[in-house]
Amino acid sequence: MSTAAFTFDLNSGDMMLAAFGGTTVVMVALLGLFARHLDHRPVREYGYRLSRSWWYDLVVGIGLGMIVVALTFVIGRYTNSLRVTGTGLLPETASVGRFLLFFAAFAGVAFYEEYIYRGSFVTNAVEGLSARGISGPVATTLAVLTSTLAFAAIHVPGAIAGEANISLVLVKTGLLGGLLGIAYIWTDELAFPMGVHLGVNYALMNVFGIGAAKVSGVPTVLTVEHTTTGLWSPARGIPIFLAVLVGYVLVFAWARWRDAEPTARTRNNHVHGNSDS
Repeated sequence: MSTAAFTFDLNSGDMMLAAFGGTTVVMVALLGLFARHLDHRPVREYGYRLSRSWWYDLVVGIGLGMIVVALTFVIGRYTNSLRVTGTGLLPETASVGRFLLFFAAFAGVAFYEEYIYRGSFVTNAVEGLSARGISGPVATTLAVLTSTLAFAAIHVPGAIAGEANISLVLVKTGLLGGLLGIAYIWTDELAFPMGVHLGVNYALMNVFGIGAAKVSGVPTVLTVEHTTTGLWSPARGIPIFLAVLVGYVLVFAWARWRDAEPTARTRNNHVHGNSDS
């Protein structure tokens, strides 16, 4: 029998789906174990207090994330950093089901990354710093900054593997991490940052195709070609930097509209109320 029979005929899209799906399953299991046996808190305290407003924040976050990528696309077109080479579904992967699979996969990514870097990291960092006498606002700021640095650092191996400019990747993921952290502390729930995270990833890959350029097996609404690399790269340069900065304004606007407040006070209350949990 040919050795080819033992190889996997997986394109990049299939590998992404398998990796994201597998990680999501593992993280769902670990979340409950970690909350119960190590963190000693109800899972809902990470930001999973499900309600109508929670789901509303999730949907708004998805829309906001897609707006950020739409702005990236517009800036990229205006600066000639990318050009559209096709529209509609890619023939080799054209199916609604495949689009839904990628949406579910990126929903999983948003779930476990927001749990790790915002729900768990920020919550525990604020509690630890507050227990050492640091004021709530300062503790919250430090927690968001350190979680943002960790979020940026975890993307460095992928940048190295993809031979990308590490400095640009750090700036991009740092800006996005800060945006997601602010979305978390201003709502005290994971719904909004999860939505933003999902909207950005899905729009980058499957709607505007910016992240899917030269990646096989990923269905996209638009097929684009990058005409510029480096600082003006639409995927990791000035176009997306500017769009994410607009995203900060949109996050603050949404938080203000829904009458949310920074939740240093709320998280301080969690510190003192854990004994009752």
